[in-house]
Amino acid sequence: MTDLHGGRPRSTPDGLWCPFPSLINPHADRANRQSLAWLARHRLLDGQPHRADRIARQRSGHLAARTNPEVPADLLHLLSDWYVWLFAFDDGYCEDRERGSRPAELARTTALLARVLDTGAAEGAEADLDAPARPFAAALRELRERVAAQASPSQLFRWECSVRDYLHAQVWEAANREAARVPGPAEYVAMRRHAGATYTCLALVDVAAGYELPPAEADGPALRRLRDITANLVSWDNDLYSHAKETAGGQGRHNLVEVLAHDRRCSSAEAREPAVALRDAEMAAFVELSRSVGATGGPATAAYARSLGLWLRGHIEWSRDSSRFDAPDSAARH
Repeated sequence: MTDLHGGRPRSTPDGLWCPFPSLINPHADRANRQSLAWLARHRLLDGQPHRADRIARQRSGHLAARTNPEVPADLLHLLSDWYVWLFAFDDGYCEDRERGSRPAELARTTALLARVLDTGAAEGAEADLDAPARPFAAALRELRERVAAQASPSQLFRWECSVRDYLHAQVWEAANREAARVPGPAEYVAMRRHAGATYTCLALVDVAAGYELPPAEADGPALRRLRDITANLVSWDNDLYSHAKETAGGQGRHNLVEVLAHDRRCSSAEAREPAVALRDAEMAAFVELSRSVGATGGPATAAYARSLGLWLRGHIEWSRDSSRFDAPDSAARH
């Protein structure tokens, strides 16, 4: 890691403090093209051209390239395809005004999708899903097979668990939408980091880099806490970048700014400052813990801690430049 001492030596152009270098994988454009072709081949957003176009314009492959700048091209392609699956499911189900506000139906969909991850899951398990969800199940099955080809059994299991947690968290969000409910800060922090799918991406960091963390360190309190902080930061940075888009689309209740505004009974403008202060405090905690982990852990653990810092910076760089957070027009919200 670099520039971690002496206050705040490095910020992004829009002022978010992040003391890690901005890097990008040289295979970014190739990964982006391959993932868009993969999206079309699996027909994940069939009949939803505005959503497919939105993903095409946001350069999802560049998110993988920014957050994983040093992995080889074939592994970057796998990561990029996973990110595209997440974006497509988020757009096609979770942010859809009808599907994303019906927790009972979404619970069934996510439970059946999770079956695809089961060891020895029968071919055709996706037949129980409704027609729009079947392509997501087939694509998820393929992704699991590709992860399994690269990962150890322990690495595969961690990824599968994180994906199940992500799917279950979508039901929590849907229940809040149905009830027009804004969660409290403690509940929000606990659930948002699962709903944002960050853990699913962090579970692939060492897989893509070609090493494995020692189990005692991978599952130990220091790295678990470091992953929690990373997931918080990614979620909150996402919230800061997406706030205008979400409030314009009437979906701001799962956003740190709106959660704090509701809890403190203040305006969104007034809540932004404490939201930034909260994420800066979390970044300071990340810097301190990552330095400790890097100094006391083994080589793989130090490499993993470094990669999480690059992930944080890469996510910010992509968020700042991507069209993902442009306020949608009315047609794209239905």
